[in-house]
Amino acid sequence: MVKQPSSEKPPAKRKRKTLLGWFVTQEEPDDDYLPELKSQWSTMDSAERAKFLMGAIVGALLFIGALILVYWLLSMMIG
Repeated sequence: MVKQPSSEKPPAKRKRKTLLGWFVTQEEPDDDYLPELKSQWSTMDSAERAKFLMGAIVGALLFIGALILVYWLLSMMIG
């Protein structure tokens, strides 16, 4: 059988980013993110929204607590 050429373009090769470029360059915005987030939020009822927000608050508190704990441990080791 003869393979037929595909009409799709081959994916463009991405240039490998340097370490400095990784910190400096800006990523391309995701156009699908915000509309998808809005549609998911609109399908939630009030109980699910409250649960989501409580989870976000608890996660933020855990993250901040971990940062404070690491700071405290480092200050104890130094001082």
